[in-house]
Amino acid sequence: MQEVTREIFWNVGHGARWITYALMVVTFAILIYGIKKRYAMWRIGKPAPINFWAQAAQRIGVFIKNGVFHASILRPREVFPGVMHLFIFWGFLILAIGTALVALEDDFFKPLFGFTYLHGNFYLIFSFLTDLGGLVAVLGILLAIIRRYILKPERIESIGDDAVALVWILAILVTGFLVEAARIAGTFPEPTFETASFVGWTLAPLFPKATAEGFSPAHWALWWVHVLISFGFIAYIAYSKRLLHIITSTFNILFHAVEDKPRGALAPIEDFENAEEFGINQIDGFTWRQIFDLDACTRCGRCQDRCPAYLSQKPLSPRTLIQDLKTEWERVALGGEKTEEGIIGTVIDEETLWSCTACLSCQVNCPVSIPTFDKTLEMRRYLSMTLSQVSPEVKNLYKNLQKNQNPYGMGKKGRTEWTEGLDIKNAAAEEVEYLYWVGCVASLDDRNRKVAKSVATILNKAGVSFGTLGADEICCGDPLRRTGNEYQYQENAQTNIEMFKELGIKKIITACPHCYNTLKNDYAQLGADYEVYHHTEIISKLAREGKISVAGVLDGITTYHDPCYLGRVNQIFDAPRDIVNSIKKGSFVEMGRSRDEGFCCGGGGGKIWMEEHHEKVCHLRMDDAIAIQANTVITACPYCLIMMEDAIKDKEKSETMKAMDISEAVAKGL
Repeated sequence: MQEVTREIFWNVGHGARWITYALMVVTFAILIYGIKKRYAMWRIGKPAPINFWAQAAQRIGVFIKNGVFHASILRPREVFPGVMHLFIFWGFLILAIGTALVALEDDFFKPLFGFTYLHGNFYLIFSFLTDLGGLVAVLGILLAIIRRYILKPERIESIGDDAVALVWILAILVTGFLVEAARIAGTFPEPTFETASFVGWTLAPLFPKATAEGFSPAHWALWWVHVLISFGFIAYIAYSKRLLHIITSTFNILFHAVEDKPRGALAPIEDFENAEEFGINQIDGFTWRQIFDLDACTRCGRCQDRCPAYLSQKPLSPRTLIQDLKTEWERVALGGEKTEEGIIGTVIDEETLWSCTACLSCQVNCPVSIPTFDKTLEMRRYLSMTLSQVSPEVKNLYKNLQKNQNPYGMGKKGRTEWTEGLDIKNAAAEEVEYLYWVGCVASLDDRNRKVAKSVATILNKAGVSFGTLGADEICCGDPLRRTGNEYQYQENAQTNIEMFKELGIKKIITACPHCYNTLKNDYAQLGADYEVYHHTEIISKLAREGKISVAGVLDGITTYHDPCYLGRVNQIFDAPRDIVNSIKKGSFVEMGRSRDEGFCCGGGGGKIWMEEHHEKVCHLRMDDAIAIQANTVITACPYCLIMMEDAIKDKEKSETMKAMDISEAVAKGL
């Protein structure tokens, strides 16, 4: 009986099978043509090799996790849009599988081998799941409509194509159910097994029964409407601003899912001698991979919601930056003339570029793995190295680093003043296991010199063999690199690498996450290979091994601020928390934004050396600490410590709150 009721449906399909096949061929020809045209547009960018198959299994695994099961979308603060997208995706996935099963049986197995499988219990399960999938997809679309046109979150930008896509998808789903209902109506209310198709069964009384010959005009008409709008939808994907992400986002996740480089790695300039200019000021100066990023952006706004620059009223929205670059790329790729002035100052304002703190929050929270700072940096490089067009503060930074090898412009002797009264070996003169890389801020900033002393005290107490470079230490180059001065950065880096090689340095400890990331990850691009440890890793290890014993010293409520380049960039979250929990006397409470969701202090990307002309990012971060009534804000970065203390003073909370580096609290409790 199941085969008889399905035959009523297929009377329509059999009668127009070849027309359907022809429509399918035309549909996919239009789709492929659109993708091919888009491919030519992507390729206006510079070459960017990608060895996809070298890590294909890992890439596919990450895609299944993030693309199929939506791990990158379903996050605690994103439940509504996450569930909405999950419903649409899985609803359509189930329907696609169901459609494929029907097509394979009717057009392959049955005519060629006389074999069918859509009967019995399998048919009942099949019918139930396809109806459930369709219903879930309808619910997802309705949630999308409610969110976009009724709730209207600030970050959502709607264009005409959004409404077209949502209505079109809803029409496909609804007509699909109506086709099913008209088919079931041919024999309604028998046979009762069709109740497995619960949506179609519920709607079946709306339609008349089929004729004695098994023909239903309503079913025939609805079937063709459903087929035409479904094929039209498929053909339209490559030409739609909204729907194209079905293709581009999928591949972007695969491209970025497994990289053989650290998170946030920057491309070095490899041939300074022959380069006519540095950085990028025309859209076709980006690589095709970077341009593909632009096309993969879904305009969801998650990057904007988490951008410290945007949230502190600065003229930077990562989404807007990507979309503005995309608009320029489409214009040029479709035959438009490149502007003589370039994209800086016309498409992207200079102030926008200098607003970025390089915290990578936008990249980490992007559901489709789009990096943003790499594009910002290339434009900074153009301003810094090609035009020498930077702010007075940045010019002074470069001058100080060129003349005195530190951002403050202080003499070499200043680097050793913090060591007074301490037994510190000189790594250049004595053999030690670890080089303690103090860093410019901890060496020369009065407040952070206390951190340098605390780290040295802890290492001495534990009997660690370490030494510093003293007056011979120079800047690692992080401020240079992330403000765009790649040439001067590489000079500093090569000087340090040669010195480390000469001294036989293999292991390095530092209390600065920016130094940590530069020495460990950036220097590796230049052929260096060191074991680099952040001081929280070493302190945690020493405590576990029983080489130091720490008493609780932190009263009241203690919280921990994740430095961006320790936590989000290098994924060191647990070691500092283990330490904090061992030195607190009161309670430890997480701030609302922590770990990968942690909020920037505002000092990264060279911003700590620039004047602030808008609301301070550190004020927003301190609001998180104030919200949980924290008495002590522990951090593990010299930039963060400066910013947190400034925010406490500005917020007039000095009597009830304090900021400390984690090493200071440990040293106090030894």
